[in-house]
Amino acid sequence: MFRASCGLLLCFTLWLGASSASAQAQSELDQLKDQADTAYRERDFPKAIELSDKALAIAPADHIALYLRGSSKVELGILLGDVEQVRQGIADSREAIRSEGKGKAEYYLPYIYGMSHLSALEGKPVHAQTARTVVDSVLDRDDLTAEQRANLIYQRAQANMQLKDYKACDNDLQEVLKLAPKHLAAYMMLADLAARSKTPAEATAAYSRVVQEFPDNALSYNNRGMYLQSVGQTQAALADFQKAIQLDGKFLPAYINQGFALLESGEPAQAEAALTQALTIDPQQLGALSLRATARLNQDKSQEALADYRQVALKAPESPMAHADLGFAQFFLQDFNGALDSFRTALKLEKSLRFLLPWKLACEMRLQMVDSSNYQETLTKPEANRDWVDNVLLFQLGKIDATQMLKSVSSTDPAARNAQLCEGYYFIGAELQRRGRGSDAIAYFRQAIQNKLPKLSAYRGAMVALTQAGQTP
Repeated sequence: MFRASCGLLLCFTLWLGASSASAQAQSELDQLKDQADTAYRERDFPKAIELSDKALAIAPADHIALYLRGSSKVELGILLGDVEQVRQGIADSREAIRSEGKGKAEYYLPYIYGMSHLSALEGKPVHAQTARTVVDSVLDRDDLTAEQRANLIYQRAQANMQLKDYKACDNDLQEVLKLAPKHLAAYMMLADLAARSKTPAEATAAYSRVVQEFPDNALSYNNRGMYLQSVGQTQAALADFQKAIQLDGKFLPAYINQGFALLESGEPAQAEAALTQALTIDPQQLGALSLRATARLNQDKSQEALADYRQVALKAPESPMAHADLGFAQFFLQDFNGALDSFRTALKLEKSLRFLLPWKLACEMRLQMVDSSNYQETLTKPEANRDWVDNVLLFQLGKIDATQMLKSVSSTDPAARNAQLCEGYYFIGAELQRRGRGSDAIAYFRQAIQNKLPKLSAYRGAMVALTQAGQTP
């Protein structure tokens, strides 16, 4: 689901005055920085980066432009999971601190925030530990205002959250609220902390406290709705998303989350409407576009769904999952040549996506293009060393039967077991279908959707297959 970040945007205000690079208040440089600041606050991070680039072309050492570009790159990188973008933002923030030269406290925030999240993106605790150390060094200063101190401690709480030091995180957040009693981001992180470390009832109470403290803020309802959706309280979640929209008709995350919740609850037409509204607000929102494609696919709107998936892949050509999602849709609609191309592209971009291998093989089998040498690692692997992907491949290659494949599902992880059973039943149905036994396949497709797993490609495939067969899913 779509989370609206409290990380940097809501925590502080940076005054943008005329810099030494320009003596005129309305100079082009200052206008560019003002526009970049506005774009940043509106969360249009690509535009903020573009405007900052133009400002830095005029004044390469302008610390305000460096700060704005760094903040925007950190935020965008975290949003996209783009490590390099985060690293570039950290570098800009470091350079802004150096260029400003007087130790402006706010300039440390994107650096610290970026380092904390780089820790999660790269799986390296040392980055969050560095962030925490930097906060402590800045807090030693005597010239900080209460607001600056609160924002720095909040960033230390972010680092502690990444380090799973939940006690230290809670202590930091309580200290933030003493310094700034209406610090929305701190309240929100307390709720997120409760979701990670406490019972569902305690977490719900923590999110409700945010709503009570900020009853006119769309973000409060949106984030409580996200939590409620995550624990299966879909109707309560939908009510929160609707309230967020009532408070702010252009609050994009609520529309996307509403669409996601409706999609998961089996209401694809309503989901499509919500996601179309999101795209009216921001036509470039690829998450909404991808979800709308799925909603359309679930309604048997094949061509409209493919158009959306293709647009996502076109706009995010370096995203392996954009190509994978397009491939799934093409496969379900029996465009096996197109699907094979999409899966190959996804695997070329990210070789670790082994779960795509059974889908790639399924395309090759239907096109009579199987080269067994591509699967020698699986074919020669000892049985004890095989994983689920290996067994699905071996089933399709005729080396094990359906019973053997299903017996290999996880016995220790219930979630993994359900997902593997869904995929196993789907591939059995698909194989029967390939052999011309479409009526026999229907029972297996029904087995695949026994547990509602709409995020799973096999589940979506089974739903499409049943619809194509004239069956009610």
